[in-house]
Amino acid sequence: MVETVLLIDDDKATQYINKRIITKHHDFKNVLTFLGGDIALSYLKSINVSFIKKPQLILLDLNMPSMNGWEFIEAYNQLDDEIIEHSKLIILTTSTDPRDISRSKNIKGVSDYIIKPLSNEKLDLILESYFVNS
Repeated sequence: MVETVLLIDDDKATQYINKRIITKHHDFKNVLTFLGGDIALSYLKSINVSFIKKPQLILLDLNMPSMNGWEFIEAYNQLDDEIIEHSKLIILTTSTDPRDISRSKNIKGVSDYIIKPLSNEKLDLILESYFVNS
C-alpha cells in the first residue's frame, strides 16, 4: 500500500485523469496534486512539521513552465535525506527523447522513467518494483 503520492504536472486535464487512475487503484491511498515543481518543493520543505505525511511516491512531469522536472530534481536532491530516502521519485512524461531517458538514469534520486499515459498496469509495475515489501 502506498499511503501518499505527490503528482506534479502543470497540465490540469492530465493531472485530473492521472489522479483518478491512481485513486481508483486499490493500493494507493492519498494523492496530492501540484501544478508546478516549485509548489511541490515548498510542500516538501514543510514536511518537518510532524502532522504532514512524507510522500512514498512522487510522480513528476518533466516539461513544466515555472520549474521544469530537471530543476525540481536538482532542488529535491538538496532536501533533508529523511525525505529523499522515504520517497521514490518517478518521472512520468510524454518525452521519449533518448537523452532524457539516459539523463534520468544518471541522476541521484530518480527511481524510474515512465512514458505517459499512466495506467493500472504501470501502477502495478511501480508497486512490484518499489513497494512489494513495504
